[in-house]
Parts: sequence; structure tokens; C-alpha cells
Amino acid sequence: MDILIQANGITLADDLKATIEEKVAHIEQYAPRALRARIHVRKVSAHSSKRQYNVRVLCEIPGADVSAEENGADVLSALDVAASKIERRLRKRKTERLARRQRGARGKEKN
Repeated sequence: MDILIQANGITLADDLKATIEEKVAHIEQYAPRALRARIHVRKVSAHSSKRQYNVRVLCEIPGADVSAEENGADVLSALDVAASKIERRLRKRKTERLARRQRGARGKEKN
């Protein structure tokens, strides 16, 4: 899975980029066929506030893409919440897909 990071209004250090890639790489266990993840980090306000940074994660997978957006006081806290939202949505999608597969197998056994 390709991980593309775009930053607007801030400069991301190499260690911060590595941390972002590490957190987003966990997504792959729920979507092994994911093509890429796009992370947009934006500084919304020049003043220190609880909503100073905006992080948007878009996971491109076959079918409908999954995205999450979160604001936070710092980049990592906003990324944690956005990544957990993505993981939750992908876990739900995977569970539903497996349930559909099992329902289909049970229906074929009855025939």
C-alpha cells in the first residue's frame, strides 16, 4: 500500500512522517487490497487552539473509498482519532463482507 502525505501550512519533519506512516500502515491489516492511503495535514489556525490542525485520511480500496477527518491541538492526536475511525469503518466493512460470504455458503448447503 502506498502512503502519500501532503502538508499545507506546516513542514513535516522526517520523524513525524515516519510516525504518520507507521500509524496508517495498521490500516492494511483490515484492507489488504488497499491501493493507497492519502493523508492531508493542514494547519487551520495560526493561533494555538484545540482545533489548530486538520488531518484527513483517505483510504483508496476497491469499491467505495473510506475517509475520515479530524481536528486536533496537534497533528498526532488528530491522526490517532482519524486512523481509529478508518480502522473501525474498515473492520465493519470486512465483517459485513465475511458475513455475506458465510450466508451465501449456508444457502448453497441447503440446496
